[in-house]
Amino acid sequence: MISRKNLINKIVLLKKRFGVSENYFLIFLAVLVGVLSALGNWGLRFSIEFFHEYIFVAGSGLLGVGQGGWKFYLLPLLPMCGGLLLIPLEMAFPGYVCGYSLPNFLKTVNLGSGRLARRNIWLKIIAPAITIGSGGSAGQEGPIATIGGAIGQMVAGFFSFNQARVRLLIACGVAGGIAATFNAPIAGVFFALEIIMMGDIGLAIFTPVVISAATSVVFTRLIFGEESLFAAPVFTLGSYWELFVYMAMGLVIGILAAFFVRFFYLVQDFFTKLTFPRYLKPALGGLLVGMIGLFFPQVMGDVYKHMGHVFYHSHVWYLVLALVFMKMLATSICLGSGGAGGLFAPIMFMGVLIGESCGLIASQLFPELVLSADGYAVVGLGAFLSAVTHAPLTAIFLAYELTGNSEIILPAMFATVVGIMVARSIEREGIDTFGLAREGIHLEDGREVNLLRSIKVGEVMFRGSLETITETMKLKSLLQFLPRSHKTTFPVVDAEGLLSGILSIQDLRELVYEEGLEELIVAKELARDKVLTVTAKDNLDAAMQKIGSRNIDYLPVVAEDNPRRLVGMVSRQDIIAAYNRSLLERELPGH
Repeated sequence: MISRKNLINKIVLLKKRFGVSENYFLIFLAVLVGVLSALGNWGLRFSIEFFHEYIFVAGSGLLGVGQGGWKFYLLPLLPMCGGLLLIPLEMAFPGYVCGYSLPNFLKTVNLGSGRLARRNIWLKIIAPAITIGSGGSAGQEGPIATIGGAIGQMVAGFFSFNQARVRLLIACGVAGGIAATFNAPIAGVFFALEIIMMGDIGLAIFTPVVISAATSVVFTRLIFGEESLFAAPVFTLGSYWELFVYMAMGLVIGILAAFFVRFFYLVQDFFTKLTFPRYLKPALGGLLVGMIGLFFPQVMGDVYKHMGHVFYHSHVWYLVLALVFMKMLATSICLGSGGAGGLFAPIMFMGVLIGESCGLIASQLFPELVLSADGYAVVGLGAFLSAVTHAPLTAIFLAYELTGNSEIILPAMFATVVGIMVARSIEREGIDTFGLAREGIHLEDGREVNLLRSIKVGEVMFRGSLETITETMKLKSLLQFLPRSHKTTFPVVDAEGLLSGILSIQDLRELVYEEGLEELIVAKELARDKVLTVTAKDNLDAAMQKIGSRNIDYLPVVAEDNPRRLVGMVSRQDIIAAYNRSLLERELPGH
């Protein structure tokens, strides 16, 4: 059997023999990642259909749900069963199975080492398939992004690439997975670049990502044919005056998008604080989703078939709008309680419903201007997706690729721009970065700043025997104490050992040459009583800002429950060393 090292050596020899440059070799790897991502998409789709058949369909027949009567009300037991099936997976791999995982994926790719556990591939196939297949309100796009990313990292890890190339192949895998899911290569490319790579669009990155997405779509079409997730209606723009109606719809979409982002995390916080066995929370969430499904069955399971139904059947606008809020509630409960899956499909379905509602209202108000409400549903799909995820290019090109009609680009641009501007004015963060922002991590601010924000003070602070100065220490004793220390800043404590001030060598400079004051002045009179402090849970960026504001070298670390109880010290040098160490860990190959 050929070892990994021997195989790599053979590949290197082949590269040299045929004169293959590094760029062309990366393109070859992008093709490989694209093929593997398409296979990952096939595995996820097959698994969803499998669990849908053996949990939802077979379970409905076993319980007699389709017979009506009192048996119909047994429907919530099916998604609850899906939640129960997640228990052994979560117990075996805690933290890898339950909940909405794309924010942690973004954190790992952009701030972490970029190393994703290989178990992500099969866990993100099985767990979401159980949730969606049993009737849970979740999507397959977040999981396929993680699957594709893990595949890209696995290929990069085989060659022990550095962190930059690891991120590149992760982006290739994500683009391939999303492109295969929607049969939309351009949307896959921009999803990877806008959401995963946070807008890092360079030629060296763009080319392999495009090739991976295109390869994945070709391979997917060889497996499934030219079929699409749903049949989109023919789009027609009545006149350019209708663009103002689309802009008005963008306003509505922006407000609802900001509401959904906050509501989603509000429900997630509710389940986090809920005093209920942790492993049973997904089952409780499934039960609640099933109860909603008794009245609104469209919120359960795979939503793509329901999208096609919205396009080709007449509806009443207020019923469609009610379904929007029911889908928001069901999705928030499903993922907030610990169900496995993504948000892309539910967001798209909400966008279709919002667009259809706006189109129906507009057709009643402006019958001569609005030719079809279905066109608003397609534009609403992309605009709402953009406003919620803050990924406008992904949304615009997805709407175009789903319809194949270039006329949709103009209204999609107007609705998308207005929607995302309104959403950002209400809530700065998108749904994928909102949770990270609450940790103090804003990915849009740049990797350097967020690298500091990802490290807590408690990870680098000095906890040993602290050099402190008592309030009653006289100047004479101070002048004898300072030369024996290597530090320049000292906490001043009272008789109980609680922090009361801060004293630095600069505070004593003017008194060094003064005579006759050694026995008269004590530390309390010299120390500054307004002390800048941090806690162990604060991040290094916050600590560095406080150090820079006073141009000091050390910062006291205090307890969270008592701002005067000293627990450690953190220095400017500690922060810089931690930053450099973290940066090296992310750049060194094979770490």
